[in-house]
Formats: sequence, C-alpha cells, structure tokens
Amino acid sequence: MVLKIRSKGKVKYKSSKRILTPNDIKNADKFDSRLKKVIDQIEKTLIEKNLLSETKYKKDPLKSWYIIGTQINKFLEYNKLPEEDKALFWEDLYTRSQLINKKSTLRKVGLTRNDFKTSSLLARFAWDYVRRVGTWALWREILSYKVFQDKRILEWTIEELLNYPRTRDEARPLLRGVAKRFKRMDTSYLSNHELKIKLKDVKE
Repeated sequence: MVLKIRSKGKVKYKSSKRILTPNDIKNADKFDSRLKKVIDQIEKTLIEKNLLSETKYKKDPLKSWYIIGTQINKFLEYNKLPEEDKALFWEDLYTRSQLINKKSTLRKVGLTRNDFKTSSLLARFAWDYVRRVGTWALWREILSYKVFQDKRILEWTIEELLNYPRTRDEARPLLRGVAKRFKRMDTSYLSNHELKIKLKDVKE
C-alpha cells in the first residue's frame, strides 16, 4: 500500500512497492484524509476530557495515550495495512500532530520509542489492568523491549509488577534482567514449562 508521508515540510508518496500507479496515489490520498479526521477527533476528545493543557501538556499521560492508542487501533482495524508498510505509517504518524505529540518536529524516531506505536500496544489491554500496572513512563519502558513481544514473558513480568509495584526507575533492573536472560533467543520455540524455568533465573 502507498502512504502519503510528510518530511521536512514536503509531501512524498512511499511504499514497499517499487512502482506507484495513479490509482495508488489516489488511494493514498483517501487513506490520508481518513487518518486526518481520526487525528482531529482524538485532539478534540483529549481537549473535551480536559486531558491537555493550553501548553499541550498531558495532565494524565497514561489516560491520554490510552485514548490515542484505542482510536488508532480502531482506525487500523478498518483500514488494513500490509505488514511491510506499518513502519512507514508509524513514522509518519509521529510527525502529524504537535497538539498530541510535542516532539512531532523531530525527523525520525525508532519504533521502540515511537509513542503512537507504544500507545497502540498499550490499548490492547483493558484500561483497569493498564492503570494498575503503573504510569505511562513505566509502560513506555516496558514496551520498548523486544523480548516482551512474547506475550507469555510480558504477562509474567506484569504479574511481577502487580505483586510488587515499582516506579519506572525501580522496574528497570527487572526489565533489563528479563531482556538479558532471553537475549538472542527465539522464545517461540520454548514450551510454557521451559519458559517458566528460565524466568525463575532472571536476576534483577
């Protein structure tokens, strides 16, 4: 799929495809228009809920980003993107709204530090569950580690955080310990029993 990307004040059409047709450009414009409406609605919702200050400061970052992620996920549910084009989508989304994202003037940020991508992952969990775990800063730290793409490891780690609540800084030794334990390891080949044994070896 072709996406309409903004970079340094210029608009470009990008895709994993090598050759772009006029129809590709037309569809990209339609997709872009639908995305703009969603972003405008998100901004409106955050303002109505009094979650944004006049200086664009998020009064409740966790709730704000949860709402953002929820709306983006709904958009993607009805506007399917090929896996190979998703990185372009998140990159462009990061620069779309200075109201939502004060860092939007930055040229590029890695996917693990892209707040929109993180908010999308966050919104897959129930709100009460998200709130119990901790702050946006803590969730942002958790979801920046690739090891937690294995849902079993993520669930184990979150259970630890629920049993022994920590701030972001306090949680870092645990998160790093888990990441180190499974470094360069394809955990999909591990049975639940094997994974459980290895998780017991995690050193904070």
